Parts: sequence; structure tokens; C-alpha cells
Amino acid sequence: MGRRQRVFSISILLAVSLLAYPISSAQQIFPSIELDCLESEVEFDLPDSEISTIQCSVENPHTYSEKVELGYGSADIIVTGPDTITVEGGAKESFEVSMRAGNSVYSGNHEVNVSAHVTEAGGIPVGIITGSEEVMITALVPEWVSCDANYGIGTLTVEAGQDAAFSASYTCESNKNQSLDVELHLVTKGASQESMWPSGFNDISDQDCRVEISGGDGVVNCQFSVTTPSNLEDSWSGCLILLDERTVGSMSCDEEDSLELVVNVKESGIGDIGLGGNGSIFEDLGVSEETGLYIIGGGFVLVCAIGLGFYFRRRG
Repeated sequence: MGRRQRVFSISILLAVSLLAYPISSAQQIFPSIELDCLESEVEFDLPDSEISTIQCSVENPHTYSEKVELGYGSADIIVTGPDTITVEGGAKESFEVSMRAGNSVYSGNHEVNVSAHVTEAGGIPVGIITGSEEVMITALVPEWVSCDANYGIGTLTVEAGQDAAFSASYTCESNKNQSLDVELHLVTKGASQESMWPSGFNDISDQDCRVEISGGDGVVNCQFSVTTPSNLEDSWSGCLILLDERTVGSMSCDEEDSLELVVNVKESGIGDIGLGGNGSIFEDLGVSEETGLYIIGGGFVLVCAIGLGFYFRRRG
């Protein structure tokens, strides 16, 4: 007798048996399996962990062994587990179902299906006459956002009263399409967190900075400018920090990704009138500072001599 004929014969015998017994007795003869999962709802911890697992089991209410085919399905979640499992008569077997929600899976509730189908009973194929047991699980994918600022430089040094201008990019990744305003924060060196900006420091950036996140990521490049106090008696050190609107205030310069800002006291004296130093009149004329000072001294003596000559001439 061929396999197809054996299956057909078994099917006829089972059908006859079902007609000959009451419903309660027929349920004990017809191959079936009981599928159960401990949890009907799971939640992912994105972006830290993409994996979540649950424990499921199949129980054989009959006296004969059963071979069970297991199936998994979801539109967005990757679901894995054993393909088949054999359960002895009256026994119960447990198995683990692993679910993976990649960072690109959008936030919200996602359905996960686990199914069990008896394919063999007592070593005899019965897959064509048995139905499937199914369990639906709800997978909760939370919203997550991760952003970073890139300043391009490590330190910005300006003189008191000079505007501190710089450009920076702000990059975000998220599983939700959204817009975030990017804001500038100022923290004094050594402070544990941001407080009121010191007098003389003001954000005068002439544009709004907003990052548009779509399809998983987004990036924006913005220009910033901050005024500095002109009457500093000592140099000031701190940092500039870019954060989006989700954060009200920033932490210390050491804890945040920041741009160091140094404001030096304005130089005074000869350098202010361009007589010495880099870019001075002496440098433009191609003479050394020492030679230039001799020239100035000689010129001063000449002016004094001319002045005295006019003075004595008028009196004479």
C-alpha cells in the first residue's frame, strides 16, 4: 500500500471513529495539540536592545506521540524559533521564541503570530487532516531618538567684546518621523550644569536650527553667533553645547559633547594702535620692531627740536 493510500485509509478510519464516538471521546482520538505562550505582550528596549524573547509550550493531550510543526509571522518584527518539536503522549514541551525589532522598525504596536500544526501522530502523517493552533502576541516598539553634534573644532578662542561665531552639524536617528528644534546652551567651566548665562553673553544667531528626521535619520547644518562681554578683567572659560528641544538644560562640559569657548581679556597698550605685534605698521613697512622704535624716537626728538626753534624765534 502506497503512502497516499495509507493516509487516505487512516483518514477514513479516523472519520468513522469520530462518527462512532460522542464528541468528548472523538476529541481524545483526533490528533491535536495545545499551544500556549506565557506572555501575550512584550516590549522592546530600543535603541539599547533589539531582542525580546518569550516562552511558549505545546502540550499533547493524547496517549500517542505527536510531531508538531511550528510557524511564526509578523509584518515588521523578525521572529525565530524551532521549526519542529516532538511531544510524547500526555507530555508538554517548552520552546523559546525570539523577536527582533531593528532600529528602523517604527514605533507602535506590532502583531506577532505563533502557530502549531500536528504533522504526525504515532509516526503516521496526519498533516492534511489537522488544523493549526495559533497564539497572537503584541510587540510594543517604543519611540527612540539618538542625536549627536559635530562642531568641527575643539576650541573657539575670541577676545572680550568679540562675537563667538561657529558652524556645526546636528545628526539624529529615530524610528519616528519628526522635527526637532536645536538650541544653543552655555556652561561655565567647572559648573555641574547649565545656569543663567553670564552678563554679556547672548545668542544672536540669525536663523532657526531645526533637524527633520525622516526615514530613520536626519541632519542639519547651522550657523551660530554669541556676543561676549567687553569689560572682562580675567579670561573666561566654558563651553557651547547643542541640544534639541527634548532637553531643557545641559550638564557639565565634561559630560556633554561640547565646543570649548575661551574669552581672553582685551589687550591694551601699544598693540592697540598697531605699532607692534603681528599685523602691525612695522610689519607692513618691512622693518623690525626695534628699528621702528628708533625711528619713532628720532622723529619725536626732531619734532621737539623744531618746536623749540619756533619758540625761541618768536621770543627773539
